[in-house]
Amino acid sequence: SKLEPEQSNVSKSTLSTEKSSESPLEDSEEKLSAEESKDRNLPDAQSSLGLWGDSRGEDELSPEEIQMFEQENQRLVGEMNNLFDEVRQIEGKVVEISRLQEIFTEKVLQQETDIDNIHQLVVGATENIKEGNEDIREAIKNNAGFRVWILFFLVMCSFSLLFLDWYDN
Repeated sequence: SKLEPEQSNVSKSTLSTEKSSESPLEDSEEKLSAEESKDRNLPDAQSSLGLWGDSRGEDELSPEEIQMFEQENQRLVGEMNNLFDEVRQIEGKVVEISRLQEIFTEKVLQQETDIDNIHQLVVGATENIKEGNEDIREAIKNNAGFRVWILFFLVMCSFSLLFLDWYDN
């Protein structure tokens, strides 16, 4: 009965929006009658609820119902204890994860410093290799110049020996 006025009120309100241009006086009368019926049904529902709530007390429960409620209470207490134990386990796991995450963060920071050191060493090694390549090029040039001087000396010695041999004859 409580839902019927609302449904009729909703249907009347949808109809009233459609008919609003046709009959505004009828709409207002319908709204007033719907509100009055709603107000009448509200105390009826409250009085019936009050009678239902007062008619049945705890002392009227049968022993079977009491036993059934106790069993259900025991089952619920057991479930709650199991849930509490699971929450404790999860809490311990979360704490462990937090500790491991802190260790992971520390290791990442250590790796960052190690990577920076390695980068500096690689840059230094690259510069040393460039300097070494330049020294090798210079040594090759010096060695080539030295070979030219030795070759020139040997050629001059050979011509000197040939000249002395020709002069001696």
